[in-house]
Amino acid sequence: MRLTVFGATGRVGHTLVHDALGQGHEVTAYVRDPKRLGLKHGKLHIKKGSLEDGTTVAEALRGSDVVVSAIGARDATHPVSVVTHATRSIIAAMKGEGVQRLVSVGAAGLLPHAAGGLTGEHGLPPFLRHAFEDHRGALLALQESGLDWVVVCPPVMPSGLKTGKYRVAVEALPAGGRQVYAEDVADFTLKAATGNDYHRVRVGIVGD
Repeated sequence: MRLTVFGATGRVGHTLVHDALGQGHEVTAYVRDPKRLGLKHGKLHIKKGSLEDGTTVAEALRGSDVVVSAIGARDATHPVSVVTHATRSIIAAMKGEGVQRLVSVGAAGLLPHAAGGLTGEHGLPPFLRHAFEDHRGALLALQESGLDWVVVCPPVMPSGLKTGKYRVAVEALPAGGRQVYAEDVADFTLKAATGNDYHRVRVGIVGD
């Protein structure tokens, strides 16, 4: 399968690219700085560019079976909508190139709340407000896109080892979990991208 990965130098994206290559997939990694990727493989193609450049974004995903976005803002307190703008740019390029499937890494705040609305609209700490609004904008763009999308929604993501021990739930966060390793999020995101089990849904994930 051919994948294009945005956010390939981040914790989730880097692990996902590594694992996808190990499984025999062909991967195009879209990065600002190729040196930060630190991977070499016969099936790895590196495309340098910014997410503001619609031409190079389109070139990166041309001919791909699925697009993965693991983009996140480096500073969660900054009000700039990095994820929203990036998602809109990717969606526009996908429509132009006829690529239909996009799997994105979001946040647990995007999941439905029992009282209505999104979880992030209920009791979210102020320092996470900007990050939530950014991810919410990306979710709205996906919901309006007409594409075949999936949003993976983890809570706190410490770095660690890939355990393969995690639980997922459609449109909900599995009970009893408060965190999940970034490496396990990458593992599930790759499964969602290369499989056919999830379509136009949010999927909560927690460590087991």
